[in-house]
Amino acid sequence: MHLLKGVVIGLGVLIFLGLGLLGYGFVQKANNPDWRLITPSAPTADAAKPFGDLNLNLPTGCVIARVRPDGNRAYLTIGPSGDCNRIIVVDTVQGRVLGTIKAHPETPP
Repeated sequence: MHLLKGVVIGLGVLIFLGLGLLGYGFVQKANNPDWRLITPSAPTADAAKPFGDLNLNLPTGCVIARVRPDGNRAYLTIGPSGDCNRIIVVDTVQGRVLGTIKAHPETPP
């Protein structure tokens, strides 16, 4: 019986602490809309630093046909078809080329 009484009192204390923390959060958020109890540790896109110029070393006549952003990466489709046909993956935070996907026709054996 004493154990049950202790559990009920402990849970009651937790409920009051939770309500107090919730009230504190409401007051802080009303005073400062940007306030957060826990700040995110992961860097956001706003934290990206400028990295200067990035040289892709494209062959003559090749142009960037399309850019598809995906989080911290950008996929650059290079055209026109032929020797220029490739996709370049760029890390937009650090400003470096992660890799190139070349699309060449398969040669017969």
